[in-house]
Amino acid sequence: MAYKKLVNQSGLTLTVLLITRVGSEPNQSGPIVAAALPVGGKQTIEYGNAQNPFLNGLVISSSSDGAFSNGSQIVTTRGSSWDTVLNTHDTLTFNGAGGLNVVGSNT
Repeated sequence: MAYKKLVNQSGLTLTVLLITRVGSEPNQSGPIVAAALPVGGKQTIEYGNAQNPFLNGLVISSSSDGAFSNGSQIVTTRGSSWDTVLNTHDTLTFNGAGGLNVVGSNT
């Protein structure tokens, strides 16, 4: 299995959908795994398997004070900066407006 640690520093409760990838090329997305991250929350999410350890994208949603925010980023090219964030780091940290700023790191 593959794992990512998700860290919410956005100040809002987030719903994060991890879009997996079938194979190493980003032309075929796989199953979607959902995670709920409370404010300040940290959670390790299991997704994929040994043959499919890659992520293809994220969908991030939040709501506050009667407003809903939603954003997504999908990998279209292997080796792109977004592919690197998702697939060369074990931790994804969400911050900024609606948690839409995502930074990868290794812990």
